[in-house]
Parts: sequence; structure tokens; C-alpha cells
Amino acid sequence: MRRRLLLALLLLIFVLAVGVLGWLGYRTAAQARLALADLRRLQTLAANPQLDALPALRQNLAELEAHLRGVQTAGRPFLWLAPHLGWVPEFGSTLRDAPHLLELAHELAAGGRLALDALWPVGDLLREAGQDDLLGQALPALAAAGPQLAAADARLARAEALRSQVQGPLHPRLAPQIERLDRLLSLLRAALQATQLAPTLLGMDGPRTYLILAQNNDELRATGGFISGAGHVQLERGHIAEISLSDSYAVDNFAQPHPEPPAALREHMGADLLVLRDSNWSPDFPTSAQVAQALYVQDRGIETDGVIALDMEAVRLLVGALGPLTVPGRPGAVTGDNVIAEIKRAWEAPTASPDTVEKPTADWFRKRKDFMSEITTAALARLQGGGRLDPMVLSKAVLAMLDGRHLQIAVADPTAAALLRQQGWDGALMPPSRGDFLAVIDTNVGFNKANAMVKQQIGYRVASDGDGLIATLTLTYTHTAPALPANAACERTLKYSDSYQALAERCYWDYLRVYTPPGSELLAADGLRQSKTERGENGSTVFSGDFVLRPGSLAIITLRYRLPETASAMPYTLTVRKQAGTLAVPLTVQVGTCAWRADLAQDQSFACPSQP
Repeated sequence: MRRRLLLALLLLIFVLAVGVLGWLGYRTAAQARLALADLRRLQTLAANPQLDALPALRQNLAELEAHLRGVQTAGRPFLWLAPHLGWVPEFGSTLRDAPHLLELAHELAAGGRLALDALWPVGDLLREAGQDDLLGQALPALAAAGPQLAAADARLARAEALRSQVQGPLHPRLAPQIERLDRLLSLLRAALQATQLAPTLLGMDGPRTYLILAQNNDELRATGGFISGAGHVQLERGHIAEISLSDSYAVDNFAQPHPEPPAALREHMGADLLVLRDSNWSPDFPTSAQVAQALYVQDRGIETDGVIALDMEAVRLLVGALGPLTVPGRPGAVTGDNVIAEIKRAWEAPTASPDTVEKPTADWFRKRKDFMSEITTAALARLQGGGRLDPMVLSKAVLAMLDGRHLQIAVADPTAAALLRQQGWDGALMPPSRGDFLAVIDTNVGFNKANAMVKQQIGYRVASDGDGLIATLTLTYTHTAPALPANAACERTLKYSDSYQALAERCYWDYLRVYTPPGSELLAADGLRQSKTERGENGSTVFSGDFVLRPGSLAIITLRYRLPETASAMPYTLTVRKQAGTLAVPLTVQVGTCAWRADLAQDQSFACPSQP
């Protein structure tokens, strides 16, 4: 009798357990379905982000957070079991990582909701049409949101920690989503941290002055282009207290002693002194920024807290995001579609001068770059609050500028500098401590705008010769301008042509530097007039040389070099750094059995698990 009673009791417990698990399974599935529906709505909103959609986004994040917590609560027994299910075919590793993935999703939803809550007052300001002092009003709101933004960042930091615990490999349907999440999570944290830093950088607690460098990438230089214009902007509590932007030649004050130029600058361009317009000789932007700051304070007597450099592609993206701008003296609106043409047209025939480049008088020379100051003033006025802005469009444009290295920022504030360095937005040239590295840096030393007509391709191949890895770099340059007569010589002289286009159709004089891992050994160089090996920035090894490319012709440069042991670690990894000022240079990479085709719209990284 007692035995029967015990069996009955055990059966009852089993039935109850099955019932409870069934009920919990039902609740877990129900909560999971709700969470999936939330995710679909969020994906729809994210596909076309609009300011007016923020209330719906905020509500969906709150609902997703609640439903994910519901899944965790109802599914606790199953989540406890999940780490022991790695043996399940096809889904085992994903089931094993399920607790971390679920908690990761919850932390992301919570962090996103907290961030939106913190920034809600700023959103209200953006939604009000006709703001005349947007930055001035938004800055105190951003400062007040600091503690909430820090709390949101802490949740995202927790999400990053959970992501590092995901072992994988994940199911093929989930793996691409997690890969996209890695970049998104980094950007979200950067955005939150930048938002917390914004009040200080925009002068909330005291004036901040920044040196502005306008670079013309039609005349390519190491950090993006010839420094055509320079000046400064002073911000105080979000207001533009002072702004000055002029021709870079106007900065020079030769009553002050100037330093010696880099040896290669003297050799290839005949420079006797280093002046501001040539200060960006190093491709490591923080290094060049310090040189520019020192020359600016020497020549103009103005100390700056950082340097902001932007090229013509950045101008195009920024004007396109701000919407049509009205520039005094210019008929019609200036847009992203026509701003580059307007810059060139204004250079050829300044509004304030009766003269043109066809008769380059002193008056034309003084006023040929006035449009830069005019368009900058109009853009900053719009940013400060002279009209309705779409923050989503503007954020997307700024991100494209930063990732494409069309906008580079170096600042003295150590916290902001660390954030910019972490995201690669300060333009630093930093070879990794292990793995392969490649950065192709072209410098136009021909006093012209030929880069507007020159197309480039990069081919890179790595193979083993038994004693280590041998890299073969093939660079192809095509000058698309009409060919010169066979008896016409290439001239390298500082003189103006009859038009901007004529400056672009001259011979291309290129000083080439190839940055490689420390300890690389050059074996052969073809296509260069002379080549040499130097120690480069941040420990890199640099192979340099020069060549001349006539319009209508092709140049092929081939470098063959031995990579150091640090590049041979398995799996083989390669980082290819994009040169600032270039667009999307085609890139092909062949490493053993691994092959890739990409473009250098931004930096690229590759990994090959097999031995080259």
C-alpha cells in the first residue's frame, strides 16, 4: 500500500511538472512571439528613420524590453538547460548561447529606451519648426541628460560584455544579424559617449576654438587634399561667437620664423619653409593636426582646442543633408548636387571681382576662394538653428563622412580624443600589433588638380616562399584626360590655367608612400623613378618613390616585399587603410586560397583561415 502511494505521488509530481513546464513553455512561446513582432516593427522603423517616428520607436523598445523579460522569466527552466544542449545537431551551438543572446537583446532594448528617454527634450526642440537658436537651447538639455545617457551607455556596455561571451558558431540565419550588431553596438556606444561630450566640446563650460582645414582632394595630399582654406570657429554655449575662414595663403605671416619642411616636400616641391597649407604631409592626422595648430598660433596668434578637416566630398554630403542653402550673391539655392560645381565656378569667377582666372589679377587671387567662407557660414547658420533640420539624414551624412575619412577630427580633450581614436574618426594611422597592414598614400606634388581625372586600382597578393610570406602590391593609375601631343613635355610649375578643368588635365606628379607592418623588407620596386625604405609613423615601415603620369596614359607600380613574422600568425589577417580624400578605390586581395573583391570607401579587414 505504501509503495503504491509513493508511486502515485511520484506520478502526480511528474504530471504536475510536465503541466508546469508545458504552461511555462506556452507562456515562453507567447512572449517570444510578441518580442518577434516588436522586432519586426523596429526593423520597419529603422529602415526609414524619421523624427516623427521616435514616439513609436520609444514605445516599441519599451514593449520589446518587457516581452524579452517575460521570455526570460517564463523560460527560466529551459534557459538553465540550454548550455547543456551543444550536442544538438545544427542548432546546438546556438542553443548553448541562447541565455547570453537573450540577455544581450534585453540590454540593447533597455539601453535604447533609456537613451530615447534622455534625449526626448532635445527631440521636442527638433520637432518645433522655426528654431533660431537650436544649439543654444539643446546644449543645456544635453547637459541635463548626462546621467541618463551614462545609464544607457552602461546597459550597452553590458550588452558588449554579453556579446563577448557568445561562443558560436551561430545558426546561418542568425550569424549575419550578430555581425551587423557588432558594428551597430560600437556606433551606438560612440554616439552616446559623443552626446555626453558634446556640451563640453561645444563650449557649455567655456569657449572652445577649433582650427578648420578645407582640403581639396582634386589635389590629393596625405590627409585628404591640398589645404585650400583655413580658419577657426569659436563656440560658446552652442553659439558661434567667432568664425573666420579664408584662403590658406592668407594665413602666412613670414615675419615669424618658419620650420624646415620635410625632406621629401623640399625635394619634390621645392619648399624652403613649412607653411600651413603644406602642414598635412603626414597621413597620420593627429600628427599633421599638431603641426597645423602650431603654425596657426605662430602666424595668427590664435590657440585652438582641436582641428577639423573636411574635403569636398564632406562638403557635398553636408550640404545635401542640410537641405538647400541660400548664399548671398549666388543665384538659386546651393544643394548637395551642385555645390562642387558652384565651388569651381566661384573659383574661376569670384562674385566680388570683375576678373577671372583667364586674367588672374591680384584682385582675382584674393577673392577666388571667398565662396568657401560664404558656404561655411550658411551651413553653420543652418546647423545652429536657422531652419528645420532632419537629424536622421544629418546623422547618416556625418557618419558617412567620418567612416569615409572625408571628415577628420583631432581634439585636445583626452576623453573625446580616445573616443575618436577608438572609432577611427581621428584619421590616425595605426598599424595593428599583429597581422598584415597596408596603406597606400598618394601625394600630388605637381601643383595641379589632376586627381580629378586619375583613377586608381589596388591589387594585393600574399604567398609563401617557404621562408615566410611575400607580398606583391600592384597599383594601377589611369589618367582619363585627353592625351597630350607626343612632343608636349610635362611641366611642374606653380601657375594657373584658363580654367579649373585645365588644371585637372595636366600631368600627374605623384609621390607615393606605401605603409606596411614594422620590419617589412622591400625586395623589388617597378614603375617608380626612385624608391627607398623609411621608418614611418607609429612604427610602420614605408616604401616610397615617385612617378609621372601623362594625360591619356596608364602607370603600373609593382612593389614586392617580405612581410615580418608578426604578419604570419594564423589565421592570417589584413587591415587595408583607406586614404583620406579618396572615394571608393577598387581593391582585390588574394591570400593563398582566399580571395576578396571590395572597394576602399572605408577601411577594410580580411581574415583567411588557411595558410597562404
